[in-house]
Amino acid sequence: MNGRLRGKRALITGASSGIGRAIAEAFIAEGADVFITALTDEVAAREVIELAEHLGQHASFTLMDAASIRIETLFEEAHATIGPIDILVNNPAFITRTPFLELGGDEYEQTLAVNLRFPFFATQRFAKGCIARRQGGSVINISSVSAFKAVSRMSAYQASKAALSMLTRSCAVELAPHGIRVNTISPGLTATSGNANQWRDAPEIWQNRKKEIPMQRAGIPSDMAGAAILLASDESSWMTGADLVIDGGHSCV
Repeated sequence: MNGRLRGKRALITGASSGIGRAIAEAFIAEGADVFITALTDEVAAREVIELAEHLGQHASFTLMDAASIRIETLFEEAHATIGPIDILVNNPAFITRTPFLELGGDEYEQTLAVNLRFPFFATQRFAKGCIARRQGGSVINISSVSAFKAVSRMSAYQASKAALSMLTRSCAVELAPHGIRVNTISPGLTATSGNANQWRDAPEIWQNRKKEIPMQRAGIPSDMAGAAILLASDESSWMTGADLVIDGGHSCV
């Protein structure tokens, strides 16, 4: 790695596994100090922290539920352990596959709270901190091709991700005068713990889904890491409001 994030401090949510962990480990390899969150997996979170410490960088973690966490408390804890945050990666996710006609209010509210409300107010708090310090910053929202490619049984999830993608564009316009960039990564079919019921437990379904992808394979979490490094680094200093779709060409067909 090239140390492209040396001297930067990143808050990465949902980083004990999957895409969030891949991004956290890539940031660490590029020299960033990190503060990560996990829902329940303290062991996995500590593994990420140990990697950072092995490379001589500052790192810490907290367990949190994005549906109920106090945003101010989260940022205060991050600041106390690694310093003021330069990079925010909004990666919490709650996926429901309940049919639309059966989806209840509690499940709907949980989906919106995790996938949209948390990124909204985390970005707001991050931006206020950057403005107070008179420094720029980078926000990376992890959305999904589900924001624009509909499938059945995912109405609440898809609606929340579509809203997150538009939130990126709205914030990009409003925060640009302050030097704060806001961009999106939209992964396609990716093997994570959220869909392990297919790639691990129902391989025939997974194989059929992969056949729809022009590059003939599903993504892995590390496929998103390079884009995240680009968006977090000064190499993308004139990029804001962008949506980087990483799906093996699936959205083209």
